[in-house]
Amino acid sequence: MSENSPVVAVAHFVLKEKHKAKGAEFEKAYLKYKEAVAAKDGLLRTALLRGIKEPDNFVILTWWRDADAHRTVVGDWQFFTAVSSRFVYLAAITSVHGPVLAGQNAADGLGELAVPSADGLGELAVPSADAAVALTTFTLREGADQQAFEGSFLGHLSFVKGHEGFLGHQLVHSNRETGAYVNIGWWSGPQAYLPVLQSPEMAADAKTMAVHAEVKGGLYKAVVDSARTEVATV
Repeated sequence: MSENSPVVAVAHFVLKEKHKAKGAEFEKAYLKYKEAVAAKDGLLRTALLRGIKEPDNFVILTWWRDADAHRTVVGDWQFFTAVSSRFVYLAAITSVHGPVLAGQNAADGLGELAVPSADGLGELAVPSADAAVALTTFTLREGADQQAFEGSFLGHLSFVKGHEGFLGHQLVHSNRETGAYVNIGWWSGPQAYLPVLQSPEMAADAKTMAVHAEVKGGLYKAVVDSARTEVATV
């Protein structure tokens, strides 16, 4: 991927013990962040996710035109102190940012690794307030074959994309850590994804991918999405 490739920043937050009851305050801080990044050159889209079973978990997704646009914002100390510092006060954070290695919406064929759109929407209608996001992180094991992992992931997608309620996905490959990936999977709602999650095929695919990587995942509600106008309730 080139420096001109679109970049997705994925920031995962877990509210600190003393702030577990401050979910509403975190959401308020995000709205300030959303307003601030809207004025930045290169922003494509931003969304706030909140854990369905773990409401103290939040994820901020931000799509940027390219790596330079992203770096300009995260390197702005004034922006950090005015906007992002509130997140650090309320929660512990881990983050991954990088180009989209693979992506498709429900109408696409798998084919080769390809990016259908910079902001993950492509020809897809904007996901509704009922949409769910299955967020999965992969950390390659020491000595793991990167191509073998990517191949097993694409094989898994051939199973997932055939299910009703699958809207689309993006596989983000970290540009800081070559062994770190995040998949953002959009579904029409939690009820569409759960049968897939509980299927024997999913268990088999998870076992195959676990040979190559440590896998962690969660199901989220898109509380705010700049691509739509309404705000979801959790």
